[in-house]
Amino acid sequence: MTTDHPPIEPFWNRLREISLYPAHSGALTTIVVLALCRLVGYLPLGVVGWLFQMLIWVALYKYAFECLRASANGRLKPPEIAVSVEDSLGWSQIWLQVAFFALNLIGFLLLGPVGGAFVAIFLALALPGAIMSLAMDENLGHALNPATWLAIMGRFGWPYIAVAALYFMFNISQRYAQALVLPFLPPVISAIAFHFITGYAVVATFHLMGYLIYQYHEEVGYEPVQAPPPLRNVRDDPDQATLDEVARLVRDGQPDAASELVGAQLRGQGGSEALHAQYRKLLALGDRRDEQLRHGREWISMLLAQDKDRRAVDVARECLELDPGFQLAHPDQVSRVAQKAVDAGNTQVALKLVSGFHKRYPKHADIPQNYLLAAKLLAERMGKDAEARALLDQLTQAYPNHALAADIAAYRRFLDKLTPATSPAR
Repeated sequence: MTTDHPPIEPFWNRLREISLYPAHSGALTTIVVLALCRLVGYLPLGVVGWLFQMLIWVALYKYAFECLRASANGRLKPPEIAVSVEDSLGWSQIWLQVAFFALNLIGFLLLGPVGGAFVAIFLALALPGAIMSLAMDENLGHALNPATWLAIMGRFGWPYIAVAALYFMFNISQRYAQALVLPFLPPVISAIAFHFITGYAVVATFHLMGYLIYQYHEEVGYEPVQAPPPLRNVRDDPDQATLDEVARLVRDGQPDAASELVGAQLRGQGGSEALHAQYRKLLALGDRRDEQLRHGREWISMLLAQDKDRRAVDVARECLELDPGFQLAHPDQVSRVAQKAVDAGNTQVALKLVSGFHKRYPKHADIPQNYLLAAKLLAERMGKDAEARALLDQLTQAYPNHALAADIAAYRRFLDKLTPATSPAR
């Protein structure tokens, strides 16, 4: 993982912001307007009125799915309108709820109160995963597949359980608020308040689910989209079509197929930085450590050829976290990447890269340069003056006529003046 972006704040630290998400202008306006539209129920319209009520539910879920997708892509303010979601997705959510209600009912009818209660608990736990699946791939059949629920639970782990519990608590709080407020309001105001509270809870819970995807997007292999899909310009990245296909495969639960797709393209014709970064996420998702290290060596060479030294340091750091003994593809790259790591404040990366360099490449011309750098890091950033002096003494003895001999001796004298070494007893 690179340091170019700050870490994502965990959802458990943003519960207040999540609960206030529907109070922002875009969401609040939508919720209020849809609640007011419910007043049509007071008109004697018969079947037409019932259909209009269903269309309001579709509109609410359509907007909620827009919020979920925006949150999954890291946009933490509610959208003004739903622009990337079709009406069919709102209808699919209604059918999803009907199916879950039917499964609950069947569980109690077939298994009795105890067995039915277990089925109800499992379905309550599975519902957020089904909604997230429906939001990302718009496939109702896939969202109703129990294998999909279990796969989503497994990929997120315990944070999913926490979000499912919060989803349940939001709905309980919604019903408690309605029971607390509605009896004291006139019928018309009560109807508006009821649907306002319902809409508020729906938008908040969908935002919560979207934020879960955003927080763990690297772990589950999802690449946040920085702009709404209809407005995305394929010229922004030459490999955008591949990235879109990868996102689809990951949403369909096929990260291995996505990894093979990207790997084949990189081996055959190369790819953009975004494609390389996505490949590393997919390899990490599949726990393919050796392939991550191999790709890291190759990508660092490409980045250096493009003068993207800072990015090369980030990739080297990732690889060193996987394997402290990681080495670059060519010894000539070590001094360049190590120096850039020092400039970026990554002392440990620089030290690990130069460590043991003389053993691996005993005749390489960069040995004095690399170990002079190491001595400076030991003294200046780690307070290990004695180790730095010992290293400088070894360099002086091994390379008395090297072009850097004067610099090595000068730095040795500098350390003696800074903190005089203890002379051995005679």
